[in-house]
Amino acid sequence: MQSTYFHTEIKNGIEYLIIENEVATCRISLFGGHVLSFIPKRDNRDRLWVSPLAFLNGERPIRGGVPVCWPWFSDDHGKAKGELPAHGFLRTQHWTVKQTDSTETLSKVVLIPGTTKGKGFEFDASVELIVEVGESLTMTLVTENTGDVPFSFNCALHTYFDVENIKDVELKGLYGEYKDKLSDWEILNTPTTYTIEGEVDRIHLEAIPSVIIERDQSDYIAIDSSQHDSLVVWNPWQGAATMSDMDAFSYKQMVCVETAITQGKQLLPGEKCAMRQKVS
Repeated sequence: MQSTYFHTEIKNGIEYLIIENEVATCRISLFGGHVLSFIPKRDNRDRLWVSPLAFLNGERPIRGGVPVCWPWFSDDHGKAKGELPAHGFLRTQHWTVKQTDSTETLSKVVLIPGTTKGKGFEFDASVELIVEVGESLTMTLVTENTGDVPFSFNCALHTYFDVENIKDVELKGLYGEYKDKLSDWEILNTPTTYTIEGEVDRIHLEAIPSVIIERDQSDYIAIDSSQHDSLVVWNPWQGAATMSDMDAFSYKQMVCVETAITQGKQLLPGEKCAMRQKVS
């Protein structure tokens, strides 16, 4: 695919879609339907973070960017841990481009995975990832029940944000209760001053519509979400040293704020859910 706003390239067996218009550039791996980069031209700073040790050869899910988690989140698949892949099976599939459209300031692509059936999810469903690149990056994960029986699913846009120095970061707009994975899923109250000073793995149990990532007490990234039931905040801190695709100090540059459905969404036959995250 070569056009004014879209072109593809292949490296180490992975096909990439590059989008560029007058206001921004975006890079997407078709392995995983995985947005890797969003750079507004007004400041030429990438809002997304990809690990320098990420596997970019199609052998493993990519660490960083925006992994697509579907049809379950983490290991919430009803089986023993490790029996099924964490975060589902779409992030290791080859996706194809269904549709593209662009103006000088807004480019849109619709991606679809090779299949939506796999071990642990045998229902009839369709999934599309709609990516819109302009002054903001908008990603919409559309799930449709194309079968004759209801099903439930979970999902997430597991976005890694580049913050340069986690010690300068404060999250604004989070509220309510969260489940803390590090405390055996204890239910706790969201802190009023939300900084990251150690390992964090939290599922905020509210459909929070907007979160601001402040850096050095200035607004840096706005995250708007819809059709979700949770927001997930994650930073592995020194646990990064135990991961083969992160270096020991990379936790200092990133934080995940993930638009998610973690409490189960049921779709009746013919129903759709369009979960959306907008990064400004």
